[in-house]
Amino acid sequence: MQYVKGIEHYQNTKSSAITLGKFDGLHQGHELLIERVVKHQNEDGVSGIVFAFDMSPLYKKINKEPDFILSNKEKAERLEGRVDYFVDCPFDESISNMQAEDFIEEVLVKRFRAKYIIVGTDFGFGYGKRGDCHMLQKYSDKYGYQVEVIEKKTYHGKEISSTYIKEEIKKGNTELANTLLGYNYFENDKKHFDNI
Repeated sequence: MQYVKGIEHYQNTKSSAITLGKFDGLHQGHELLIERVVKHQNEDGVSGIVFAFDMSPLYKKINKEPDFILSNKEKAERLEGRVDYFVDCPFDESISNMQAEDFIEEVLVKRFRAKYIIVGTDFGFGYGKRGDCHMLQKYSDKYGYQVEVIEKKTYHGKEISSTYIKEEIKKGNTELANTLLGYNYFENDKKHFDNI
């Protein structure tokens, strides 16, 4: 797997299956998206991409302390051997101010050559979060990609989200947090990627 910091450093001419989001924690809900990427990667020979918005620049701008479940190194570690690329995209002004239509054309189509775009039901993108799964579907014929919208995964009727997991971690409910994540977050033998 290649770790790519910043979309401008992604260099590849193959079509791709790409999923996008913040992916804080890479929890059970995210797993549904990643599984679809892996399926297309294996069956169609496209490049499999997990594209994660890194919200650190925004947090810094508003003087908010980052509150992430996993670091980018840890995300890369969890994706190693599964997808071809982990793209870490800093949510800086160039990204936050980009119009949704431009993001589709310039980033998804021209940069990543998206053939399959896999997102959750609440995925938002572009300036003012104008873009959503409906906009992606609207432009699918024009640009020749397929959109897959994945419903939220639930646990006992409650949607699995990073916010939910953080709440349980703060309460000390480590067993439930691990269940929602799908792995043991509190293990002490985490490997680290020195090159990231």
